[in-house]
Amino acid sequence: MINQDFSNQNLRGHSFKGQNLEGANFSHADIRGANFTNAYLRGANFSYAKAGLQKRWLVTLTCISWIIAAFSGFFSGFFVYLISAQINDGNDIRVLVGWFTLIVIIIFSIFIIREGLTEASALALVVVLVLNQIFA
Repeated sequence: MINQDFSNQNLRGHSFKGQNLEGANFSHADIRGANFTNAYLRGANFSYAKAGLQKRWLVTLTCISWIIAAFSGFFSGFFVYLISAQINDGNDIRVLVGWFTLIVIIIFSIFIIREGLTEASALALVVVLVLNQIFA
């Protein structure tokens, strides 16, 4: 096998998809954004290689994270307002609905933390379908 030498090279965004790179030398190379999917890398040297996301992806993902955080904060505040308005209302049924909603949100949040968002979404779907059948 011929050892391939990629040392000190700029390989940003390069695709090595499915290639045999056994014993390849990537030392001091810039491999940010490179695709090594299904590549054979046994014995490859990545000493001091620069790896990670390209800056444009880092900026994009950071902006998306900020937008999601802003929506999350807004809706959290909005739901707290709605629940507190129901709990502080004099109507017994609204108070009961407010407390029930608060308990469901707490249980759902604990479930998300313990099981992950996918399983929690499945649980939420089942709960919504069951409640739909009960109150339909």
